[in-house]
Amino acid sequence: MEFTVTETIDAARDDVVRALADPEYYAGLGDASTSVRAPELLSDATVDGTLRVRVRYAFAGSITGPAAMVVDVDKLTWVLETTYDITAHRGTLVVVPDHYEGMLRCHGTLTLDESDGGTLETVAGRLEVRVPLVSKAAERAIFGGFTTQLGREAVALAGWCAANPAGG
Repeated sequence: MEFTVTETIDAARDDVVRALADPEYYAGLGDASTSVRAPELLSDATVDGTLRVRVRYAFAGSITGPAAMVVDVDKLTWVLETTYDITAHRGTLVVVPDHYEGMLRCHGTLTLDESDGGTLETVAGRLEVRVPLVSKAAERAIFGGFTTQLGREAVALAGWCAANPAGG
């Protein structure tokens, strides 16, 4: 499944990028979602104008139907690896499952554009689920959760940036 999702973040782009490398921002996301536990910033480094961030996510919902026979909900954890060019304001992202590697692939691009004093975040990419009989339904469910999470994170980013001004 090819996808493009755009969210408006009510915060300056530089502040959004700063939040992406702050563990306190991720810790605060526990309140921003019902289907994902608070993400954990595993690593961040800025080298030669490129920010590399690795964040672990864990599913916190329930699974029913045929998928429940194939997938252990406690093993639905993954690392989102983002590489972001701070000058070009573009990057890539890859989802790396901790388990079930052969069942899920997701990769894409991330752009952060300035827009009316805020930031326009666009994530585009490809999501593939390889589970017999349920692949398309699983892709739709994962994509729905992904878009919901991006919306919640946009609100959380704006809040974090307002509470943590640059130089403050």
